[in-house]
Amino acid sequence: MKWFGELQITKVLNNPASACFFSFLIGFGIMILMFHRPTFSQKTLSLPLDKVESQVIAHGNKCYKYRAEDSKCENADKE
Repeated sequence: MKWFGELQITKVLNNPASACFFSFLIGFGIMILMFHRPTFSQKTLSLPLDKVESQVIAHGNKCYKYRAEDSKCENADKE
């Protein structure tokens, strides 16, 4: 006696419409692998700057306070 799941799978694989569907899925997967572009992310503060500057953070035996100041970017040519 055949297993019910096996019978259904063979029907799907032998159907010409499902062959087109699986060909589309495989082709779409290959296209994504070949033509995807990597995404670049930039790290930014998630809090407003005035809220961050007003806090003092204790870490270990030391306290730290954030201070923002303008500076020249070291890797400005990569942007």
